[in-house]
Amino acid sequence: MPVQTKPENEALDLTSIGDAAQALFSTAATPEEVAALRDELLRRVAECANAVRREIAEEAERKGSGE
Repeated sequence: MPVQTKPENEALDLTSIGDAAQALFSTAATPEEVAALRDELLRRVAECANAVRREIAEEAERKGSGE
């Protein structure tokens, strides 16, 4: 799931993660399914965090190189 940004203020839009979490957990019928869904949600959050780190590093690099 790609990280989305709101162009008007360049803020991260995490709505898609919240929506996905709600949909995932509403389908869980057993504790094992809840655990699996939790792991998937954490993976998606980590993916978003990594994308943010990359964006920050790229922006810092651009500023450092005078672009």
